[in-house]
Amino acid sequence: MTDNSGDVKRNNQPVHAEKLDGRSVTEYVLAELKRMLAEGILSAGDKLKSEPELAAELGVSRVSLRTALAQLEAEGLISRRKGAGTYVNSLRPLVQSFHHNVTADELISQIGYTPGLYELAWKNSVANAEIAHKLKIEVGSPIIDIYRVRTADGRPVTVEHDYFSRDLLPEKDFKVGSSLYAFLAEECGIEIVFGVAELHPSLLGEEYANVLKSSPDSLCLVVKQVDYDATERPISYSIEHHLADAFDFRLVRQGPGAVSIKPNGKK
Repeated sequence: MTDNSGDVKRNNQPVHAEKLDGRSVTEYVLAELKRMLAEGILSAGDKLKSEPELAAELGVSRVSLRTALAQLEAEGLISRRKGAGTYVNSLRPLVQSFHHNVTADELISQIGYTPGLYELAWKNSVANAEIAHKLKIEVGSPIIDIYRVRTADGRPVTVEHDYFSRDLLPEKDFKVGSSLYAFLAEECGIEIVFGVAELHPSLLGEEYANVLKSSPDSLCLVVKQVDYDATERPISYSIEHHLADAFDFRLVRQGPGAVSIKPNGKK
C-alpha cells in the first residue's frame, strides 16, 4: 500500500517504492547492508548499530532487518555475539559471493559499479537438447529466449541468455525488464526459490568478444544455472558469460565443524 508521499508500506515502515525495484523488503535491506560493506561504510571489526536504530535508518521493520542479518551471518560477513552486539568479520568473504542467488545487476552493484543494460531482446524459439534436458521438456518445445548485455559504469561486462517454456507466459500484455526474477514473479506469478549453478572458466570467443568489446582470448566465467520454484520444478535455464577482469567472484565454504564426523575419523 502507498501513502501520499509515494512510499510503500511494509509492516508500518516506509520504504520508497523506487528503491525496491521489484525486490522484497528483505532483499532491499540485504543489498543495502552489502553496499555499506563494499563501500567501506562498514569496515572489518565495526559494530553495527542496534536493531531498532538500523531498522529506523533503513526505513524497514525489525523482522525484515533480522532476516537480512541472518543471511549475512550465514555468508560469513558478520558475527552476532550474544550480549555484545553484531560485528563485521575481520576476515570476511567479499560481497560478490555466489553463495547467495542474486541478479547480475546486484553483482555489478556489489563490486562498486553502476549497473546498466546495453541491450535487451527476447524471441520465440525452440528447445535444443541441452535446454530441454535442463527444463525437463521435450526437444523442440516452444521456449522464450531473453537476451541481455549488462554494463558496469557503461562498460559491457556480461552477456546472458535466459530460457523458459513459452507456456509460462501470461495471457495478457507484459513487459520484460532487466530482472528475470521480477518478470517471473510479477508477470507470470512464479516465485524462484533456489537455483543450481555450474561454473566453467572459458575464453570469450569471437561472438561475445564483439559484444563485450574485448579480445576473443579474454578470460570469462560461464555460469549455467537452473532456477526452481517451491515445488522444485525447473522454471528457467540461464547461460551467463562474465568478463573475468570485471569481477572477483568468491565462494563461501562452511568449515569442517559443521560436518558430522564418525568415530573412525571418516565422514
